[in-house]
Amino acid sequence: MSFVFDYQLFNSSFIAIKIKIINQNKLIFMSESALYEFFTAMSAWQLRRARTWVSVSGEGSNDRLLLLFDYLVQCAGKGKLPDFDAAIRCMWNKGGGSLPQLRRDMSDLSNIMRNFLIWQETNSLPGHKEWLLVRAIRKLGLEKNYQLAVREAEATINHPQNQGIDKFLWSFRLGHEQFQWEVNRKRDQELSVESLLAEMDAWYAGQSLQLACLVQSQKNVRNQNRMISPHLNELLALMPEKPHERIPSIAIYHQGHRMLAEPENETHVEIYKTMLAHQVETGPPAEMRDLLTLAINHGIRRINAGERTAIRQTLGFYLLGLEKKLLHDEGGKLSKFTYNNVLMTFLALEEWEQAKAFLEKYRVELYAKEQENIYQYNLAIYHFRRNEYDAALELLRDVTLPDPMYKLESRKMLLKIYYEQEATIALESLLENMLVWLRRHSELGYHREMYRNLARFTTQLLRLPPNAPEERKRLKKKVLETQLVAERAWLLEKIGS
Repeated sequence: MSFVFDYQLFNSSFIAIKIKIINQNKLIFMSESALYEFFTAMSAWQLRRARTWVSVSGEGSNDRLLLLFDYLVQCAGKGKLPDFDAAIRCMWNKGGGSLPQLRRDMSDLSNIMRNFLIWQETNSLPGHKEWLLVRAIRKLGLEKNYQLAVREAEATINHPQNQGIDKFLWSFRLGHEQFQWEVNRKRDQELSVESLLAEMDAWYAGQSLQLACLVQSQKNVRNQNRMISPHLNELLALMPEKPHERIPSIAIYHQGHRMLAEPENETHVEIYKTMLAHQVETGPPAEMRDLLTLAINHGIRRINAGERTAIRQTLGFYLLGLEKKLLHDEGGKLSKFTYNNVLMTFLALEEWEQAKAFLEKYRVELYAKEQENIYQYNLAIYHFRRNEYDAALELLRDVTLPDPMYKLESRKMLLKIYYEQEATIALESLLENMLVWLRRHSELGYHREMYRNLARFTTQLLRLPPNAPEERKRLKKKVLETQLVAERAWLLEKIGS
């Protein structure tokens, strides 16, 4: 038997493989570029503003860059990976174009997008662009424009809603420009720098305490033992103006650090809440949101540690955030996670009427595309926690949520309901389907193992003979000794002694 090597077939296969690799590289070239990352991360509102920026910033190639911009927006919007052949067809619809030219255009567009983000950030920081204008005019020596720019900068920096920590930085920089203006004019009077030093001390104290809160918060979560500075309190005490005691926007961070450092002291929490309630109207929204989140996360950690009193305190922070719109995003919408977290806090306190009222009032502030599903899912939780299993089952049948974790939580509720209702056939079917579904979802990480063990142990629980104390003990021992188990306490309760 002889073997004949078919060179033509081999060459055809080799060429086909080579073409496939080239096409894959084309996809990688654009889809993993730094440029495309902008389009997958920016909001529709940002992209609209960015397009206007590109239209006036592209110089001679702006028409081609706009076509590239629109193509990448389209790809990101449809979840389609861009490739350079399609991009070239969009940009040179009458032929022409090449990979080197596309690379240059991508580089130009990336630079324009970066400049757009710089412009956007500059305009979002109250005092930044005003300080830059004063600086530019001071360098030109324009007397009338300088006086006008200084007045505008002072008005912006001292506006009631701009009284966060950065206010002291811009005050220092503006004061420094005024100092430079006077020095350049060689005025005879003695120039004072005390006010400049006070602004700098205030900013340093605020930034240090803000960072100290962040570090302390991470330390509490991860049991880390690092400090921003072992001598922070001594440094603050050396500041003549005592900004951490005298200035409310800095003092709240000082109090926040105390709250985090001494979690068992509930007085610190109450003082912090009072300070936050007073400042929430005048502080920068982003900073107030961070301060609120700091308190909520602190409360959640205390709740997880078994401190029941932290539940009501945390609910108080949630209610403050809802009232002042600090829990909402820029579009005035609540995330599904916040909606669920507030509900669970009400339920932990068994405040059923307030929980139901919350669900109804804030359902309209969820994102429209997921509003009905999220509302029904949380309403199912409400009925489940009240042992109203038939109402919960009816709601869960109509809930379709793409998020795998929500699917898991729904299955967990169904598991418990079927068990309590002694619906053995439905429960066994659910457990079998749950294990199959978990095998297909490796992205769940350790949660997959937790819920797989829940399903396995529930199956074993169902198969226990009515009078088998030794088998129950062995199952209880396995549940206790297994590291990752969802609903461990529930399983132990059902297994019994």
